[in-house]
Amino acid sequence: MVTEYAGVHRSVAAAESAIRDYVRSGGGFELTASAGQELSLRIYQQGALVAEHDLIPLLRLQIPGFAEMGFDDDYDHVGGEPEPDSDADGIDDPELLVDMRAEALIDHHHEIGVTVEWHRVLLPALREPLLPEGKSVTVDGRTLSFGANWFQG
Repeated sequence: MVTEYAGVHRSVAAAESAIRDYVRSGGGFELTASAGQELSLRIYQQGALVAEHDLIPLLRLQIPGFAEMGFDDDYDHVGGEPEPDSDADGIDDPELLVDMRAEALIDHHHEIGVTVEWHRVLLPALREPLLPEGKSVTVDGRTLSFGANWFQG
């Protein structure tokens, strides 16, 4: 079963907060490209898609016990070495470290630091009128309410 999250927000700060909540939810975000996940920002103005950005290469995570990590354009890990005196300190097996990071992501999901390197993308300014809070919009055949929207499929 696939879980999909789509958020409707009116600012970059609100979008980043929603991304942080999604990663910290412990129920959807995976640390491997093989998970087939997508994390994109789509900006619609007056019903038309005006910008779309893949955010996975812009994502930075701070998982307890590991240095800050991110992803390259192929979604391979960048950084994320074990911190000194952590459970993973001294482990040289890359596959075991991937498993340990994934386990720490689940076990400490509410503590994960999440940032997006927004300076690496050009985002258009949102033009009035913005979707009012409490209203919904139809995008790609789906009705989305303001805020968080979860789908099971």
